[in-house]
Parts: sequence; C-alpha cells; structure tokens
Amino acid sequence: MLLGREAEQRVVDELLQTARGGRSAVLVFRGEAGIGKTTLLDYAERSAGDMTVLRCAGIQAEHEFPFAGLHQLLRPYLGLLDRLPPPQEAALRGAFGLSFDPVQSPYLVSLGLLSLLAEVCEYASVLCLIDDAHWLDRPSQEALAFAARRLEAEPVALLMASRQRRGQRFEAAGLPELELQGMDEGSAQTLLESRLKCPAAAEIVTMLVRAAHGNPLALLELPVSLTTGQLQGAEPIAGPLRSKDAVEESFRVRVAHLPADARHVLLLAAAEEGGDLDVLERCGLSAAAFEAAETAGLVQVDGAVVFRHPLVRSAVYHSATRGERRAAHQALAAAVEDPVRGAWHRALAADRADEAIAAELEAAGAEAVARGAPATAAAAYERAAELSQQAPRKARRLLYAAQTSLAAGFSDVALTLVERARPLTADEVGAAELDLICATVSLRQSPPVHAFDLVRNAAVALADRTPDRALEMVAWMVLAASAGGWVTAGISDAREVLERVRGGADREFMCAFLDGAIALRDGDAALAAERFGAASEIEAGIALSPMMTTLAGLAGMWLADYPPARDRFARLVAQRRAAGSLPDLVLALFFLAASEMCTGRVQAGFDASAEGLEIVRQLGSANDETNYLALHAWITALLGKEEECRYCAALARRHGLAAGLGWAVSEAYHALAELELELGNAAGAIEHYEQMDTGPFSPEAMLATPGVIDAALRLGEPERAALALDRFAAWAPVSRTPLVDGMLARCRAVMTEDAAQADDLFARALGHHDHRVPPYERARTQLAYGERLRRDRRITEARIQLGSAFDTFEGISAPLWAERARGELRATGETARKRDLSSLKTLTPQERRVARLVAAGASNKDAAAQLFLSRRTVEYHLGKVFSKLGVASRVELARLPLDPVLTGQTV
Repeated sequence: MLLGREAEQRVVDELLQTARGGRSAVLVFRGEAGIGKTTLLDYAERSAGDMTVLRCAGIQAEHEFPFAGLHQLLRPYLGLLDRLPPPQEAALRGAFGLSFDPVQSPYLVSLGLLSLLAEVCEYASVLCLIDDAHWLDRPSQEALAFAARRLEAEPVALLMASRQRRGQRFEAAGLPELELQGMDEGSAQTLLESRLKCPAAAEIVTMLVRAAHGNPLALLELPVSLTTGQLQGAEPIAGPLRSKDAVEESFRVRVAHLPADARHVLLLAAAEEGGDLDVLERCGLSAAAFEAAETAGLVQVDGAVVFRHPLVRSAVYHSATRGERRAAHQALAAAVEDPVRGAWHRALAADRADEAIAAELEAAGAEAVARGAPATAAAAYERAAELSQQAPRKARRLLYAAQTSLAAGFSDVALTLVERARPLTADEVGAAELDLICATVSLRQSPPVHAFDLVRNAAVALADRTPDRALEMVAWMVLAASAGGWVTAGISDAREVLERVRGGADREFMCAFLDGAIALRDGDAALAAERFGAASEIEAGIALSPMMTTLAGLAGMWLADYPPARDRFARLVAQRRAAGSLPDLVLALFFLAASEMCTGRVQAGFDASAEGLEIVRQLGSANDETNYLALHAWITALLGKEEECRYCAALARRHGLAAGLGWAVSEAYHALAELELELGNAAGAIEHYEQMDTGPFSPEAMLATPGVIDAALRLGEPERAALALDRFAAWAPVSRTPLVDGMLARCRAVMTEDAAQADDLFARALGHHDHRVPPYERARTQLAYGERLRRDRRITEARIQLGSAFDTFEGISAPLWAERARGELRATGETARKRDLSSLKTLTPQERRVARLVAAGASNKDAAAQLFLSRRTVEYHLGKVFSKLGVASRVELARLPLDPVLTGQTV
C-alpha cells in the first residue's frame, strides 16, 4: 500500500476492475508537482496483472512536435494499423510520419486512436497511462481527450496525470477528474522518518512535515539540504523552510554543486527532447559523462537519459545562462537527424532575425498542417515570423499562425496574431484573409452582422484573384444573414458582391439561388420557384461545395419543400462524417435535424439535434449552441418534454438576444408557442406566436398559422384568426406543396361556419395530407376535423377521426397532442386506451443512430467511423438494440420500421 493514498488506490482498483469487466473507465489525476500522480500511475501498472499496458509521458522539449506523445503511446502496436478503416489508417500514418500523405482532418487521427485501442483490446483488456499530460504536444492532447470521451464498451482503463499550474494545463472537458490533496500529517511523518539519513529531532520532523504541506516529493527533498546537526536540532536552520517551489529549488542547488562538465552534459540532455544517447554521443558525450549526475540522484542512464522528475529537467535548463542554452541548442541542431527538430533547435538558439531559420520553421509548419497538427503548426509559424527579416514575410507567417491557431481552436490567440499582422499587411488578399479569421470567430461568438461585414469585404477583395473562394464567401454571407434573421437585407448585398465574381457553373448556381431569394423577398412566388428550380437543375449537373449544397437545401426549406431538402442534408452529413470534420458536421447536422422534423421524422430529428448539441459544446461555439438550443426546444415541445423545452428556449432567447441571433430568438418563441398550445394555454400560445419573425424567409411562422388560428378561436378572437388566415393564404403560393395546400384547406375548414363547406375543406385537406406529408400534420387535420364533428354532434364520424389522430400522435411520441385527442374521444363517450408502445421507444439516441446505419447496410466498422465511435462501442449498442427489439439478425433489424412516420405507420 502507498502511504496516505488508500482511497486513491481503491479508485484505481475499481477502474481496473471495470476494464477487466469489459467496460471503459477514464480518470484524470490533477495535482501540483510531486504530489504523487506518477506514483499512482506506477501503482496502476503494478496492479495491471495480465492487462496490456500502454504508457507515455509528456516531455516539455517535445511540446512542439506533433503527435510525439501519441506515437510514444501506440508505437508497440503500429503493426495493427492495417486493420483500421482506410481513412483512419491513412490519417495515423500521416500523423506519425509513416507516409507522405496529408492528414485530411485531425478528427480522423483521433478516431484512428479510438479504433486502434479497440483492436489492441482483442488480445486483452488495456491499461493506458499518460503521465505529465500537460507537457504532451497539443495534437496528442486533443486526440486523447477525444478518444477518452468516446470510450464506452472497450475494456480500456485510461489514467492521465496532469499538473495544475497555470499555463501547464491539459484540457479535459467532460472527463472525470480527481484532485490529489497532500498526505495527512501521520502518513507524511512516517514517510519522512523512513527516508531520513539519520534520526531527527521531533521538532525538526514536525517543522519539515508542516513545511511540505503533505507533498511527498517535498518531504523527500527538503531534508537533503540540511546537515546532520540541523536534522538533530544541534545546529540552527537559517530562515523558515519554504514549501513554495522548494522542490525545484532543491534540485537547482544540487545541480549547482555538480562539476561544470557534469552540468554541461545535463543541460544537453535537458535540451534534447528524448534523452537519446545516440544524439548526445554525436555531441561528443558518452554515458560515462553522466556518472556524477547519477550519483547525485538526478538522472538514470539506461539506453536513454531519464530525469528523476520533470522538475529536475526544468531546474537544469532554467539555471543555465542564456549563452549556455544557446550553445546547447546549436550543438543539438548539428547532431539531430530530423530536420524539423534541427530547425527548432536552431530557432531556440537564435537571438536575432534569421531568414534561413525562419524559412525552415515555415516549412516545419506546413509539414505539421499536412500531419493534421494545426496547434504545432501555429507555434512554428509564429516563431518563424519572429525570426523574419522582411515585413511581407513576417506578415505572411503571422497570417499562417493565425489561421492554424483558429483551426486548433485557439480563437483568442488567432485574433491577437491578426492584430500583429495587420500593420505589416500591404496586399488586399492578405488583408481579406485576416478579415476571414475575424469573421470566423465572430460567427461563432458574436453578432452575425459583424461577421457579415467582414466576409463581404473579404469577398470583394478576393473576387478577381480567387473567385472560387469569393463564391464561398457569398454563400457564407447568406448563412450569416439567415442566422441573424435579416436575410431580406443580406441577399441584396450578396447579389451585389456576386456581380464582381467571375466563374462557371458554381457562379450560375449562386446567381439562380440569389435571384430566387430576391423574388421570394419581393413576393413573386412564380419567379422564385422558377429561379430556385434553375438552381436545382444546375446543382444536378455539377459537384457543389458543401457550403453551396447547404444553400440548395436552404432554398427547399424556405419553400417548405422539405423532402428534397432533407435528402440533400442527409447526403451532406454522410460526406462530413466520411471527411471526419466535426466543425463542418455541426452545420450539416443542424439542417438535417430541422428537415427531419419538417418531414415528420421526429425521433430522427431529436437524435440529430442531440448529437449536434453535444459536438458544439465540445467545440465551444456559443452561437451554434444557441441555434441548436432553439431547434431542440421546438423538437422537445412536440415530444412533450415540457421542462427541457422551456430550459432550452430560455437559454436560446437569452443568448440569442445578446448575440443578435434573430432566427434562434424567433424559433425559441415558436417552441414555447407550440408547447403552450399543446398544454391548452391559448393565451400563452398567442403571446409567443406574436413574437415570431413573419418575414418571407421564416416559413416556420407561416406554417404555425393553424396553431395561431386554433389559439385565437379558443380565446374567442375570430378577427385575429382571420388576419392570420389571410396572411397564410397570401404566402401559400410560394410553396405549392401538398403540405401547405392541406394546411391552408384545414385552416379554412376550421374558420367556416358552414358544415357542408367544412366537410369539403377537411376532405380536401386530408387528400393533400396523404403519404407524401408527415403523419403529424395529417393527425392535426384529423384532430381538428374530429373536434368539429363532435361539436356538430356527429359522434360516430368524430370517433373515427379522433381515434386515428390519437393513434398517430402516440406513434410519433407526441404525448401532449395524444392527450388532447384522448380528451376529445372521452367527450364522445369512447375511452382511448394507452397502447403498449413498441420497444423502439426504449432505444437511446445513440442506439437509434447505430440501428439506422446498420439497418441501412453499414458494417460495424463503417457505423463506427460515421458516428465517431469505436467498433466495440457500436457492437455494444447493437447488442442492446437486438435485445430491446427482440431481433437476432441484421436482416430482421432492416425489416423494422425504425422511422415509421415515413409510411404513416405507427409504432
């Protein structure tokens, strides 16, 4: 047992037992230097038994080398790479420098790590130990955190240790953590007395224990500087014993007492990232040169130079003079074989501008980008800029540093680099690129109007030189305006900028799309349909970029032509999953979730929204999270999740108002209006409906008209209902879809006093609301018709409509609407019994996602790649699906109606 760490050892034992039992366990130890993190990892390794142990440690000098930590961890099992899906295999080979192929996305590297760990599990349960995670290179940190959040059904225990000191933090959002505290005084005294070189006076022992504050390393190091007389109380101790930085200071003192040649070899070892004896020997050293340092207990030499503790390395390096450090890096630059490491050593040795070294670092940055390590690239580009002699080159390298910092998720750093680059940037294209960085950050965190202006300026600057990028910027302008809720104004600017851009079919698509949008704004439904149709024809003949494909789907949403839009977004999501790009997947999932809802696939919409919300919270994009919250509020309103709906809507309104996200604010009111209507609160529903945006690019406001009319009539306000109907009728020609035609007929049926006319209109509405329209809308029509029939005392006919509506609402998990239909049935004298709902309803969102992919023919490996999970986790969820649904094969699963509303079936 470890002294004073019994509770922590029990935690480790439980984690190991969990992994041996076939489930994953993750924990991050946090604590100051010397508190015992490494000792607990050592205990875990000793307790691993027959588990496969993978271990790596962060090294400060390797902090800038991409995937060095990950390579150290996985090196024994790189022979299994060929078992991974090809994109993941290629990503890991590129990241580790095993191929010259560029890494398409850092997320593919992370997913490759997850898959490779799953492969290693085929032999035995696995224990991964990561020490000094704060010193790992940033790409390795991100990959490990990504994989740790997704470990679930793998027999893997992942233990990581990280220091808490400011500037040395391993970000592990969403992972369980354990903060290590100091040892209790009794255990500390026992440890101290067991290691003292001679018996010590009781008061000295107490003084040392209190000075160490329970830090085990401090307990061992503080007495080293004391004489035997001081320990025994015979000689005075000058000044109080300091606990703060005492350990590192103790190491500095011991280093200072070494002979000069011993300090020299230690400095070379401290500056050399891996303790590689071959490199040190090329500097003229040998293992024998470390004898004095080994005798002092500072290092161990056994095939490599290993420092006793990272603080020893820090003490050696920082106690040397600037000139001594420069000389060490110059010697190492000449000795290392890796050109990237040589360039870094030369850069660390440089104390003035040096264009040759700057060029080497710029090349190293480009290599890091190709290996999917933008954080590493950013550091290389920034140092290259500092060493640049000419302003244009310094500006270019600062631009690259800002771009890669942004790609790595460091928005604040990127903006700081932009400000440093602006005074040095003379060309329009460079200035436009800087604007785009600011626009990207703004679109994630600030009012979209800020991003819109920056993107517009960038598009104008790029129009002549890079027309393809300028076209992307025009598309971006439309999406920014859509998020802000002012498409009407935004499309005019976008069309004006488009006039400056040269291009081929992509430009023709954009022209047709924007012309259609302008026609829609001007109320010319025929021209809008014609121009959007032309855009669709162009789209069918070329391969549009993901951004422009999003616009094509958005046009369908504006026209309430949802099925084609849903198909576009589904293809886009599949492409983004295959590319392994989480930031791009966020936008595609958002529109897929919305279009799933609008086509009646409520549960699929909920699952897509929940997945997207989880991702944006990991990425830290406040605006994206707000939009998702608003959408999620609407979905949960229909699903009858009142508390969740109100919570999401409140958050969406609060941030949406602060950040100028007009769509999110309007959609939050839409969600609350639908919820209040379902709960029977007509006044509350009307209050929220009136807050919605009713412009030409807000079809959800028009499609909410049946709810407005329903609420208004319940309040005895037929004039309000009539105004809503007139507005809806004026807009309806824009859509020309069975969905809208049926809703308009239903509204007119509800408004008319003539029973025969009402019958005719309801029949017309039900005719439009056939299999092409979401059963939810057909059920709303049947409910309205049944309520009218009951009031007209046509009880038998009313029961038919109300019973059908009740069955559909129950089938699509709309409990509040189902309850309303049940109440109407009771009023007819018939009791609607709750049906024994299908076990499909018991599936979790993740299980439904797995089931859909597998039912569509995906292998476990393919499903894992698309969902950013491991194969074992997919197998685990698939086993749950089979058990809950009572099926025994993929064939049986494929026969089940996983999205029953597509065919009007209920479950």
